[in-house]
Amino acid sequence: MNSKIKLESVNPAYRTFLALHVSITFLLIIGVAGGLYIWVPFFAEETPRLILQAIIASLAVLWFVFVVFWAPRRYRVTHYYVSNDYIGFVVGAVWHTEVVVTYNRLQHLEIAQGPLERMLKLSRLVLYTAGGSTADLVIPGLTMSQAEQLRDQVLHELRQEELSDEPISAASNQAKSETNVTN
Repeated sequence: MNSKIKLESVNPAYRTFLALHVSITFLLIIGVAGGLYIWVPFFAEETPRLILQAIIASLAVLWFVFVVFWAPRRYRVTHYYVSNDYIGFVVGAVWHTEVVVTYNRLQHLEIAQGPLERMLKLSRLVLYTAGGSTADLVIPGLTMSQAEQLRDQVLHELRQEELSDEPISAASNQAKSETNVTN
């Protein structure tokens, strides 16, 4: 990454989104384990209940760690940036990931919101490149106005890009000259 590029932070509500997302997932898993805890005594002895108690307690501790430590940290290390030629997304403290998409590869952009994001007034900008059926870059944790502004900025840069057939023509001319030499 170019050191002159200014990293932009995502909206602070993204931290809440991460905590709620993790909480809902763990609530479902703990609910299934709790259901098994209630159901198992009818079919088994005491040992499976102790195992289920340990699993439920472990999941509760893991949930606490994710909500109290992981979500705030993930929020602090989530950034995006825009330059004249590309857009990038950086995330990760332990496992650092940086995704960069050049404008000339972009196929289309969209702004997406799930129910939880809509509740928190957040959205995500999704960018698709040519040749792929899935999103190549997703920038989460943006307000709707930030996502629209970022989309418009990328579209503006795309419109400013000068289209040229020069590299194609140069390659074609070189291929023709090589063919003439061999004939």
